Amino acid sequence: MKLFLQIDLTPWQESEYKKPLLTYASSLSSDLIGAELDNQSESSIVDIILKLCHQMTSVFIFIRAKPTEQFGSALKLLNTLLRTNQKIYTVVLSGNHEQIENLLKHLNDRFKKEDDLEKIKIWIKQFALA
Repeated sequence: MKLFLQIDLTPWQESEYKKPLLTYASSLSSDLIGAELDNQSESSIVDIILKLCHQMTSVFIFIRAKPTEQFGSALKLLNTLLRTNQKIYTVVLSGNHEQIENLLKHLNDRFKKEDDLEKIKIWIKQFALA
């Protein structure tokens, strides 16, 4: 099983109910599931997603970020995943966030910074079919 994980580090006022990439990813394969959290999520949600990540063979992480937003509860998730990063297929950052870039740059070619949703969809499709 594979996991598409969307993390939103954006002001709660800007959060969207619809998550088009999450819906898109989940529709590509029967062995791909989607999950989401934001920097305001309860720690119990983070714990559930961490358990889910450990059960997966591969994880694609899509992060939407604004430069001034704090990590909040997402920091625990990211730190844990980065410690055992062999399951991380790709991390895509949409937006600007210097701290995230510094945290993820050691992933080398598995870390991408991109705002073009069509390019991101191509990477998601490659992940789903891998």
